[in-house]
Order: sequence, then structure tokens, then C-alpha cells
Amino acid sequence: MLTKKVLCLMIFTLSAVLINAQNCKDLVSWMNLVKQEYPETASLRYMQRGKIEKLATNYFSKAYFEPYRGKAYSELSQKTAVKDFRKVQVCFVKGNYRNDPHYNWVFQNVISNYYLAAGNPDIISKVATVDAKRNQLKKELATLSGNSVSKTRLSQFKQCLVRDYAVLLDSELKRTSIEINALIAKKVDTQLDGILASIEKLNNEKQSLARLAELMQQAQQLYLEASQSKQTELQYQLDTKAKVLLQNTIKSDLASVNQILDIAQINRKIRDFKQDYGPFSRYEEVKNGEITLVSAKESLINSQISNIESQIAEADDNAFQRLQNEFKDYLPSQSAQYQKLNRLFDSRKKDLVEQQRAAQQQQKLAKSQDRITYLNTNGKDEGTMQFKTLGLNNAAFFDYIYRGHFENIELDVNGSHFLMILSTYLNTFGSLCPNQLPEDKVEIMTEVCSRENVTTDGWGVEISRYCIAWKTVGTDIYADPKLYAAKMRLVAQQDQNALRTVIDMYTNPDAMGNSVDQIHKAKALQSDMSNFFRLNQCDSKSIVQFANNLLAFANQQQPVRLKGMSNYEKIKILGGPGGDQNYDKLLNDILKNQSKTWAMNRYVGNSIANVREFKSQDKTQTIALKANYDFSGLLGKQTGVVTVKFKDGLPDCIYFSDFPENCKKPNGALVTKYVMGQYGK
Repeated sequence: MLTKKVLCLMIFTLSAVLINAQNCKDLVSWMNLVKQEYPETASLRYMQRGKIEKLATNYFSKAYFEPYRGKAYSELSQKTAVKDFRKVQVCFVKGNYRNDPHYNWVFQNVISNYYLAAGNPDIISKVATVDAKRNQLKKELATLSGNSVSKTRLSQFKQCLVRDYAVLLDSELKRTSIEINALIAKKVDTQLDGILASIEKLNNEKQSLARLAELMQQAQQLYLEASQSKQTELQYQLDTKAKVLLQNTIKSDLASVNQILDIAQINRKIRDFKQDYGPFSRYEEVKNGEITLVSAKESLINSQISNIESQIAEADDNAFQRLQNEFKDYLPSQSAQYQKLNRLFDSRKKDLVEQQRAAQQQQKLAKSQDRITYLNTNGKDEGTMQFKTLGLNNAAFFDYIYRGHFENIELDVNGSHFLMILSTYLNTFGSLCPNQLPEDKVEIMTEVCSRENVTTDGWGVEISRYCIAWKTVGTDIYADPKLYAAKMRLVAQQDQNALRTVIDMYTNPDAMGNSVDQIHKAKALQSDMSNFFRLNQCDSKSIVQFANNLLAFANQQQPVRLKGMSNYEKIKILGGPGGDQNYDKLLNDILKNQSKTWAMNRYVGNSIANVREFKSQDKTQTIALKANYDFSGLLGKQTGVVTVKFKDGLPDCIYFSDFPENCKKPNGALVTKYVMGQYGK
């Protein structure tokens, strides 16, 4: 009897173990759903709450829960669910599934939460929605599989699939999309069969090309939705038919191409060929045909080059573009013929721009005819005198003084800049041209410090030094007494206004910029004077004329005028050149020249970048250029911004970003080069 009881107990225990083992195996199959949806564990780490809920409701839907549990989730009572969950926990722990990142994640985030929430009406409702949507999708697919359903209906369903069935798993939607694609492909394959039949019926004459192109276009619209086998069949049939047609028609079309002797005619032939065979341009037959036609044109260009050169050289603005199109169209840009024509047209374009510039300048001069007449009839003849100023920073001022055209001078006779010019001229002339001074010459005097105040600290180290008394001494340099007297009068006048000058200096918001500008002007003037008497001999009549008028300007008296217009006045009248300009080169030259006056920094040559041009409202004139440039200084290499403002179409003022209100004048020689079109592209 005892043996029988023990045997029964053993059988019961073994059955329980086998049942538990089976349940654990089903649990693993059920948990595998997460691996199906999210193979990469990285995607689980930061999953949004909405995606977790979507996965969970599918886990507990009929399609996935019933095969594991044997009944629907909604049929579980709270008590049964808790009992089930304990079994799941035992399986999960004993099976050591927590070491699997997928199983561990789904257990923590899905199974435990939803199992313990069994009976919750909200969760049951969401699971029911998933079940309903899955059934609805199944019925919809059954309907769509019928032959009577159109391709349009299938496409519409596919477009709305993700939106209408968003609660289902992504893998289900993907499988459904594949099924719909297969149904669409079946419909499309049938349509393509009709197109293939039409292609087969085409004869091999040229008139069939247009129809074949239409059929190709129709097939192209369907191609991507067709099955792979039908795509392959279609492509083969199209290529086969196209090649046969192209071989026959192109050979016939090009039979007489070598008889064409006119460039306009070969252009029409190439144009028509491209139009007729454009839809088939990827085929070798068409490519080779184009090569043949282009080669024929290149041969015509070579044989007629002398005549072509003459036509280009004589072309006016109206004929220029027509000839360019006629000769260059269809030629490869790398061909020798194209390159030669390009050089010819570029050269002619420059000639036309120059002619246009000259004509515009003549018109501007015509408008100033009254001024020209006045200048040509008032004053004395210049005769053999020559006064050279090219390349000087103050070239325009020097020339206006020489000619006695004081009305063009913008410089204030009572200002510090003019006094600087006069003083520097006197010192330079006295040093370089002492033999040309009159007998009553006077010594140029200067003030030097006669007594200093020195301050030291407790250890006797000097901490400051400044002058407290001055005395006047000779410089051993002599000057014309009249010019020197004019200078001393201006010095005395500026001394009287010294207090006001100091106040203006400190109250001016751009005081620092003006101070730096004085340094730049002084360096520019030193550069001018080092070249002034190299360009003009000390004993020349032109220097005498200049000195007499310099004295007249200083004393505000009438000058000795010379007949004729100054080149610098003419430049202002002529204005800017026509055509496109190389503003990078212009700005580089302006900065390179202007930087010679800089005290500390050094311009990095050819560093102009990001040039911006600003036009007038009517778009006829450049009013400003703005660009970046590099310079080196105490802080190493840096980038600055320069703005060049234009007046009457000419560079007029240079502004740097550190002193944006401080105008620096560009070199007159560079402005002249600009006017003469030497910066044209």
C-alpha cells in the first residue's frame, strides 16, 4: 500500500516538472517577439513610452498571447494573473533569462507590468483595439486579393496602411506592405504586357522612334512597381527594339553628313539629331552619332578658321552673341576648336568693352565741354614744362597746385594736413636742392627741449621724464624766405587755435582714428617727397611754377594758371569703366599701396577674400566694395574688413574695420588705372 502511494507521488511530481518545463519553453517563444521587432538591443534603451505601450498591447493580444497561455488576456482574473506571473517569475529566474538583454528588458517593461494589471479595463480596451484592427486588416487583405480590385485602390490602401493600422506591430505592417506590393506588381505586369505587345508590333522605320519613345515613357512610369522578372523582360525588349531602330535610322541620317559645308547647316543637323534621338541618348548608337556630327563641325571650323577669325574681329555688339552661338554651340569645351574660339571671343569682348568705355567717356567729356573750353583758353601755355606726379599719394593735390586750378582742391589751407605738406616740401627742397635757393634764403628753425623734469622712485629708478622748457635752434637747412614766412604764419595761426584743436581732438568720437590717420598721412607724405624730386628736377621750370603756386595757395592769392585740364579732373569726369571688373585685384592693389603708410601692421599680399559689391539704386554704378583681408601684427596673423566707397563711379575713400569713420584716400595712380579699364575682366 505504501509502495503504491510513493509511486503515485513520484508520477505526480514528474508530471508537474514536465508541465513546468513546457510552460517555460512557451514563455521563451512568447518573449522572442521583442527580438523579432527590435533585433538591436541599443534601440531598447531609450524607447519612448508610446512604443513600449504598442509592443505591450500586441504581446497581450490574441494573436500572440493565446498560443502561449491558451486563453485570451481578457479572460484572466486578477487572482489567476498573479498566480501565472509567479510561474513566469520562476521560469525566468531558473532559466537564467535575465542575462539575455532582450528577455530581461521585456520582462521588466512589458510582462511584469501588464500581467499584474490584468482586469484593468483601460488595458483590456487597448488590447481589444489591437485585436479588432488585426481582424480588420485580415478581411481587407482578403478583399484586396480579388482580381476586380484596381491598382489605384491598392496604392491608396498602401498609402494609408501605417496611419490606419498604427497600433499593429511594425513587422506586420511591413509584411502587409510586401503583400500589397506583390498585388500591385501583378496589376502592373499586366499593363506592361500590353506595352511589350505594342513594342513588338513596331516596324524598323524612323517614324517608329516617336512611338517607341512614348511607350518607353509609359513603361517608365510603371517600371518601379513591376515585378523583378517583368522589369528584366521589359528592359531587354526595349533595348533590343531601340538598338535595331537606331542602327537603321542613324546610319541613314548621317549618310550625307560629310557633304555639309556650312556651319549653320551642321548646327541645324546636330539640333535636329538631338531632338529626334534625345529620348535614346544613353544608347551607344546615339552617342556615336553625336560624336560623328560634332567631328564634322570641328572639321568645318578648322577649314574655315581664317574667315571665322575675320568675322569675330569685325563683330559688333549685335553680332557678337549670334556668332558665339553659331561657332561654339555643340563643341566640347575641352576641344582644341572650342578653346581657340573662346580665346578669339574673349579678345573681341575686351575690344568691345574698351570701345564702349571710350564712347561713354567721350559722351561724359562732351557734357563738360564748357569746362574744357574755359580751361583751354584761360592761363598760360604749359610749353615744354613737364610736371610728373604718377604714383604719388598726393598726386592730384600736387597737380592742381602746379596748374593753379585751386577750385579743384578740397584741402583746407588752414588745416594741419596742408601745413604738413608745406613743411615737408620746404625741408626736402632745402635738403635736395640747396643750389636753387635765392640769396636771401632763411634757415629753417625748430624747437628742441632745453630742460626736462625727471621723476625717480625711492631707489633712484627713473619712472617718468618730460620737457618743461623749449628753445629754438637752427636745422642747417634753408628755405625760400617767402614760402617760409607763409609757413610760419600758418604755424602761428594754428598755435592760436591750439586749445580749440585739443578740445576737438578729445571730444571727437573718432579721435583715435584721426590720430592714427595723421601718422598714415605723414608716412605717405614722406614717401611722396622721397620721389617728388626724382620725378621732377630741382632746376626745372615746372618746380618753379609749382613753388610759386604753392605760395599763392598758402597766402590765398591768385595763382598762375596753366591752360588745359588736369588728368585728375578728367578722371573724375570720366568716372568708372564699363564692363565687369576684377575687384579682387583692385582691392589688393589699393591695400598693398595704402599699407605702406601703416605704422605697426603689415598687409598679407593677395589675401583679399569674400568681395561684396554694392550698386546704386538704378544698378548703373558701383557705390562700395567690402571684403576681408589678412594682416600681421603684434598679435600674429589676423583678419580685418575693408570698405572702399566710390564717388562718381571711382574709388574715393578707404575705411578699415578698426576705424570705420576714418576716410583714407586711394592712390591716384591706381584710380587712373581703374578708369582706363586696366582692371577689366
